[in-house]
Amino acid sequence: MSIKVRIIHLWKPLSFEKSKEDITIEMVFMEEKNGKIQATVKKSLIKQFVRLHTEHQLIVITNFGVTQNNKNFITTQLPYMINFILSTVANDYKDELLIPLY
Repeated sequence: MSIKVRIIHLWKPLSFEKSKEDITIEMVFMEEKNGKIQATVKKSLIKQFVRLHTEHQLIVITNFGVTQNNKNFITTQLPYMINFILSTVANDYKDELLIPLY
């Protein structure tokens, strides 16, 4: 399964123990039908997805997990979130008109 999304918000929480070390990459995606879903990249996969660094970036993601959103901060109305896993692939997508900026 794959989905086309725009990163509408992205942040990297820092570790309290080790300053300047990212512990995750947190994102909010908007998909083609203007639905929003939260997504996360765990610390062990940050280097694999380091190029996901700009808001408004359009990407196609495949091979991802969907789990219950049990985060302390829930940014969308959906009770689920996307988890990037070892086999997840995220490629740039070029159709700027497909998904609005906001």
